[in-house]
Amino acid sequence: MSPKLSPAHGMAIAASAIYMLAIVQEWTTVKYLLKPTVTLLIAYPTRLGSSSGIFWGLLFSTLGDICLMIPREDMFVPGLLSFLVAHVLYVASFRNAPLRVSWTAIPFGAYAAAMMTALYPGVIKEDVAVQVGVVVYMLVISLMAYRASLSGNAVLVAGTLLFCVSDSILAWDKFLHSYAWCELGIMLTYYAAQLCIAIVHT
Repeated sequence: MSPKLSPAHGMAIAASAIYMLAIVQEWTTVKYLLKPTVTLLIAYPTRLGSSSGIFWGLLFSTLGDICLMIPREDMFVPGLLSFLVAHVLYVASFRNAPLRVSWTAIPFGAYAAAMMTALYPGVIKEDVAVQVGVVVYMLVISLMAYRASLSGNAVLVAGTLLFCVSDSILAWDKFLHSYAWCELGIMLTYYAAQLCIAIVHT
């Protein structure tokens, strides 16, 4: 699988740049319109790609985008579940990376353990559904990054690592401490991650 940037992906990059500007300028309506639109633009070329799981994973990511941008606490779990399904689909779609036991799993396991330990003071205050969801999610995204590491594809590896960075910032922002730069950091790494994963499977 070699990276292939399509016209729709070029449009996604342009739209994501406008989205970043909307974050800085606090253009709420523009953000609501563009957040799912960018992910759909990234998804569109993958519908005929090497794996339908990537396309469906991006559609579930779009659903997660919509859930998480709704300013209601009860939308967090549906958003988390949407992205969890997306990651499971991604793991299943990395067919050039046969899942096997390797010493390279150690840093990914360490990442999951470190994040769960760091997030514990905030997550323990949440409902059981959130607690369980966060633990399962951290395990699955770590598995996704580990499987990508077995592929030997640098772009795919970069995409999954960027996803880990994005979700780590998001989790820190939600459960521990929010910083002014968090939203920008989350979305920059998120769109870059999705694009890397998509172009490898287009």
